[in-house]
Amino acid sequence: MASHKIAVLTGGPGTGKTEASKAVLSWAKENHMKIAVAAPTGKAAKRISEAINYEASTIHRLLEPRMGNNGNFVFQRDEKNPLDIDLLILDEVSMIDNRLMASILRALDTNKTKLLLIGDAGQLPSVGPGSILRDLLASKKIPHVELDEIFRNSGDIVKACHRIKDGKYYKPSPTLDPDNGLNLRHIECRDMSRIQEIIRQIVTKRMVERGYDPMWDVQVLSPTNTRTDLSCEALNKVLQAELNSSPVVDGTIFRVNDKVIQIKNEKIKTPSGGEELVVNGDMGTILDIPLKKKQIILKFDNPERTVVAPLRGHNLLLGYCITCHRFQGSEAPVVIVPVHSGFNFFITRPWLYTALSRGQSIVITVGEFSAIKKAIDTEMPLHRKTMLMEKLLQ
Repeated sequence: MASHKIAVLTGGPGTGKTEASKAVLSWAKENHMKIAVAAPTGKAAKRISEAINYEASTIHRLLEPRMGNNGNFVFQRDEKNPLDIDLLILDEVSMIDNRLMASILRALDTNKTKLLLIGDAGQLPSVGPGSILRDLLASKKIPHVELDEIFRNSGDIVKACHRIKDGKYYKPSPTLDPDNGLNLRHIECRDMSRIQEIIRQIVTKRMVERGYDPMWDVQVLSPTNTRTDLSCEALNKVLQAELNSSPVVDGTIFRVNDKVIQIKNEKIKTPSGGEELVVNGDMGTILDIPLKKKQIILKFDNPERTVVAPLRGHNLLLGYCITCHRFQGSEAPVVIVPVHSGFNFFITRPWLYTALSRGQSIVITVGEFSAIKKAIDTEMPLHRKTMLMEKLLQ
């Protein structure tokens, strides 16, 4: 970074991205630089904060959003009001779409601010338009360091992720013994309803027996939102009924104490009458649903906020099971992934790689291992024509 304005650092799990980031941070501190660290989601910001021992924020919070006249966000930090920093470290860059990256670049004073982009080229691209990380790497115009040697021994999860990234099959752990690196288990089953039942038992019984909180330590990831017994909708109903004994509130899918996820960036009113920014991917807990006021009162973390969402027109989904895209940038101690030949169109090598790499201690796949092999054989089918690489080469 000393001789470059911008650089890219990539690597898979366990290759030392955190240690490299710490080294850059230490260098910046020694040179008395003003530093900002940011990530696309609250959980991703919390994760890098804990990893490098430096406070990070979401990108949206860093750029200081306000509501524009058309109801969309307008960032107060731009070319007329740039960030007063010498170094910006951005994590999980593969999640950032073209529009957000353009806003970030407009907010930087190119005469003084250095930019370090950190990501994993094997993960899914952004949900929104663009493929920022892929295009930056393909252009070969931006200084790039790729870490490819595994230093952190996280057992079979990390080993499998690196094999998947290279398009190679892996062998799951023969038994579950995380303390000895046996932390990637597969349970073979073809019947979708049976797979659903196995997942229910793992979340509500087996992981509880191992000391995990089934609500917040365990995350189920599905390729689809609806239409099958293994969709987010179906699995959320099953897990909600098991994990939350509160009654369903009339006219909603929610119960008090539900785990939920926000699916749109927006400012939501607080009980005191103010507003708090809640971004796509933030996860929270429903505290109350006062029907007479037509409200949902809920608490989000990272940072902690209590907000009052409308009962109708909210942007919340149940969060016991979510799609891999929505969980990208986040991690959980235990990740459960249904795999089935009926998902073949949705499960690709980047999807599987991203899903398995979300697990910190245990990953369990349930279903057909043949579907996993099919996914490893299937590179991302969608080639996004963004024109960014062509512009960089001009």
